[in-house]
Amino acid sequence: MRLKKAQKAILTEWIAEGLASDEINLRASEVGDPFNVSRQQVDYYRNKYSIKIDELRELAEFSALNKGLAKTSKRVELLKRLAGRLVKDLFDDDLIWTDDVKGIGSGDIAEIIEYEKFNTPEIIQLRGVLDDIAKEVGGRVQKVDQKTEHSGKIAYKLYERISPDDWDKEDE
Repeated sequence: MRLKKAQKAILTEWIAEGLASDEINLRASEVGDPFNVSRQQVDYYRNKYSIKIDELRELAEFSALNKGLAKTSKRVELLKRLAGRLVKDLFDDDLIWTDDVKGIGSGDIAEIIEYEKFNTPEIIQLRGVLDDIAKEVGGRVQKVDQKTEHSGKIAYKLYERISPDDWDKEDE
């Protein structure tokens, strides 16, 4: 079957995605102008348009690496927003210590005790978000210490260091 120009273009894109002929035919049956290709046709177009397919792959990879959360700046912005919410909860809303209730005993002798509890889970999450931000912006210096063991293998120890000077002063 002879393919139309638009069908050839979409076939080339699908070949660039790495689809096999059966996967291409499944997709091709669902387009506005359905078509069907043989394995030989796919091989023919793969060879004929190999340079264009390589360009399409590079363009798709570049596009994927430069969209949304694939961009460091987008991830850092999202992490900063999350850190801001956690800081607001903990400091502005004064939730470093939270009220809690515990029941002791049962029946007529049951007693309810109210107490304050350190907000460990939210503190841990804030520390994790701050650590993620530091890693994203390269705020951690990583050193590798190499030691040779008796087996001849090399063991690596990873050291991380961060200075208070690395923190952004705008939020203070």
